[in-house]
Amino acid sequence: MTKKEIKELAKEIMNEMDREGLDMEIVLNKKQLNILADSIVDKLLTSYIREQATWYSTSTMDDIYNHFKQRPKRKTKKKDTESELLGQLAKLMTQLNYHQELEEYEACAEIKREIDLVNDKLSKL
Repeated sequence: MTKKEIKELAKEIMNEMDREGLDMEIVLNKKQLNILADSIVDKLLTSYIREQATWYSTSTMDDIYNHFKQRPKRKTKKKDTESELLGQLAKLMTQLNYHQELEEYEACAEIKREIDLVNDKLSKL
């Protein structure tokens, strides 16, 4: 099927959509469906091949290595500031009150341990 025939088919479909609305049923025979599928696949493959050719022609081994190499992990932890620790403490206290109201004492015990850790960090500042 030529480009002209594809344009005519698309024009027919668009005209029918204008007449029928978006709820219309489009009926394509097997030949038309294959032509449409071939056109879509052709466009996808052409675009993919073009992108691959561009990538292979512009990338060097250093670029590829730098793109895929693993980033080194930080060895030092960021020190918590007083305001961050106070924010954590406020959040934990709210959670503690919530779980106390629900009488979930196991959760309260875990939250209490976290509160103690935050309080220790605050006392070291």
